[in-house]
Amino acid sequence: MESIKKRFFKSTRNLSDDEIRNEIQSLEQVDYTPLYSKDIAYHNYGYIHTFRVISDGLRQNWLKQLMGGLLAGIWIGFAYTAVVYSTYAISNPSVAKLLTGLLFAGVILMISFLGGGFVTAHMWYNRTMFKKVERWSIFLKACAWVYLGNILGIGIFVSILYLANGFAGGAPDNNIITKVYDGFGLHKLYNVGHKLGAGEAITGSDVWKTITLVFASAILCNFLICLATQGAKSTKGNTVASMIMYLLILMFFAIGGYQHSVANWYGAWSLILMAIDGNIVLNTNLDGSAQLVFNANAAWLFILLNILPAIVGNFVGALIIGLFMGWFNIDYDTLLLKEARLKFLTEILYLREHPNANQRKARFKSNKKRTSK
Repeated sequence: MESIKKRFFKSTRNLSDDEIRNEIQSLEQVDYTPLYSKDIAYHNYGYIHTFRVISDGLRQNWLKQLMGGLLAGIWIGFAYTAVVYSTYAISNPSVAKLLTGLLFAGVILMISFLGGGFVTAHMWYNRTMFKKVERWSIFLKACAWVYLGNILGIGIFVSILYLANGFAGGAPDNNIITKVYDGFGLHKLYNVGHKLGAGEAITGSDVWKTITLVFASAILCNFLICLATQGAKSTKGNTVASMIMYLLILMFFAIGGYQHSVANWYGAWSLILMAIDGNIVLNTNLDGSAQLVFNANAAWLFILLNILPAIVGNFVGALIIGLFMGWFNIDYDTLLLKEARLKFLTEILYLREHPNANQRKARFKSNKKRTSK
């Protein structure tokens, strides 16, 4: 396959209708057939189909985006609750981490077979925004609806579980609620969390170090999360192989304890509900060394010092791994970008010529024109 030099495209705001038509005509002359071959290598196949799946997913209506995120949030609630109940009494950290990885990996299988979506998976596509093959408004709107669904889904699950006294298991020792508060809350706040648990004053250095650690961990997190779908797609439809790829990648994420801006809402919602409850009795720290101090401020500190840096870190991680995978699949990536740019320009031109038309109809027209060629 002939390699086509990659480049950044021009902003459509600076292009006239005639310039857009000329660029469309030029892009239509490109041979895209290599993208549709079934004989390409597994890694190329996975990259191509992940690109298309996420690109098409951005165009789903807001309700489907919201519900997809909500379902994934509920599945996370089930998985993390299973992790808590199965590991709260395990003193060996290696065994606890292995079990955590195995159980949490089930989330992606539930999403695959029952539906759902992570905003962190959408982020895989973020580098294409810088190349102007899609509107930032479309990308950010899709991410916002999915993320809102993720937050609501986890919130609904944790709230119902809390009302059902689900965190009271292990009484009278209160090991489960201690596990949630410490393991899913304070532990993810690093230095700040250690100070909160010990009842000590928090310094500016503690805050800065916590933000830095969360940010760096979140970058590593999205290296794996963004590759989960790509790994599964590379199996060319083999369901068992896809399950194995999903399980391996998600196990690595869970065992590593990397910061995920979606999954971490399990801890955030738990801390919020504990703060509202106020009547919390904790067991000794998980290592039995000291009595944990409950601090209601942990809830808002968690959102400020964990969730927000994790969002930025996940975005940067997706950008980095997306660039690496794009360069590795450079020939196919060039064609994918050109094909996406062609659809984008066709949509822009249609909307200019039909001001009252919506973007969904314009995208349908562009896709119909491509498939008919």
